[in-house]
Amino acid sequence: MSSVDYVKAFLQRHGHWMMAANVVTKLLGFAAVVFVTRNTTEGEYGAYSYAMNLVGAVVPFMGFGAYQAFLRYASDAAGQRAKKTLFAYAFSRGVAASVGLIALLQLLASLLCVAIPESVAAFRIVSFVVLTTLVMEYVKSYARSMHLNHISARIDVTYALILVTATVGLTMGIGILGYAVAVALAPLLAALGFGFKMGLLGWRWEALDSRYVGFWSYGVFTTVGALLAQTFYSVDVFLIGHLVGEKASAVAVYRVALLIPMATSVLPISVAATDFVKNAHQKDNPQALRAYMRGYWKTFGLLSFAALGVLWCLSPWLLTVFGASYAEGATVMRVFLLGSLGAHWLRVPYGHLLSAVGRADLNTYVNGAVLAATIPLCWWAIPVWGIVGAAGAMATMLWVSGGLYALVFEMHLRRQSQV
Repeated sequence: MSSVDYVKAFLQRHGHWMMAANVVTKLLGFAAVVFVTRNTTEGEYGAYSYAMNLVGAVVPFMGFGAYQAFLRYASDAAGQRAKKTLFAYAFSRGVAASVGLIALLQLLASLLCVAIPESVAAFRIVSFVVLTTLVMEYVKSYARSMHLNHISARIDVTYALILVTATVGLTMGIGILGYAVAVALAPLLAALGFGFKMGLLGWRWEALDSRYVGFWSYGVFTTVGALLAQTFYSVDVFLIGHLVGEKASAVAVYRVALLIPMATSVLPISVAATDFVKNAHQKDNPQALRAYMRGYWKTFGLLSFAALGVLWCLSPWLLTVFGASYAEGATVMRVFLLGSLGAHWLRVPYGHLLSAVGRADLNTYVNGAVLAATIPLCWWAIPVWGIVGAAGAMATMLWVSGGLYALVFEMHLRRQSQV
């Protein structure tokens, strides 16, 4: 497939809507953060960031893998009615599990936030993200399973608009805790209308149909793998909170410096999300999957290289948008941009491909190995180089993890060829 044909196929699957929605979401999310950082202190934003980072580490447990398993196994469902029945089964169990998880987080709030005690109040609020985000992801997953990527995109845009509007109003009213309320509430408000319109949000407690063998094992591996991946993206902030002086302000500068590099993942994630169902259908066709990756590198891979290069040059200026005090994070941002290229070229596309072909277990093993290597690396680098050392450790491991994803995916394809 030529580069032109690859892009045409991407557009036919409404990939441009998915990408545009993700870009709009990131831009409006930036607007919300800029408003918050300019209307609160570094300490307040740092405490919120610490709380959100802790919650983010357990977000993969939302639904205990049921909504990810739904998206994977929806391609095996025979028709719309069967998909809706599978959705109701997954939705009922996912929501119940998330409610229990929120209750546990509320009980452990003071213990989990002991390093930065002023983050407890924000933690109690943003813990509800575990449920509200789950509802939004369920509705988006159903739309994608029906090849309605444009509906999933509209949900994202609606979420971004609600988030920025609520952020301005609530932050002006009650400060940083208002931002926490906006973050927790926006996903639910964005999804409810679309969910009701598509006849979703129903409950089903009957046993799972026998055709979906492996549903829960896939969900468990996806949950554990996502947890390990999320912990990977949280361990740096957690260790900064314990190993760096002036903890809240250091966390604030570090998190702001990472916002833009992390946001660039919108490109590979949009492509992966658009093509997930397609690649799931091709799970038994190694040649098609290899051709897919070659097409990705020749198109979106080159685009990633160019975009990250531009951001490298603009780093010092971009950070001043958040406030003059954040400009000191320019070196951190540039170091992480180098690591982001590894995420764009290898980690994101190969990680999603492993999930699409049903090998969530391989994802989990790689994530476990990467996390095990990242913790001592950060523990060594942060006391020596501070937040720059944290960025360097994370950038290195983004490339290492991407290489491991690519390796195990190729090993999987070779086994497929020998069967």
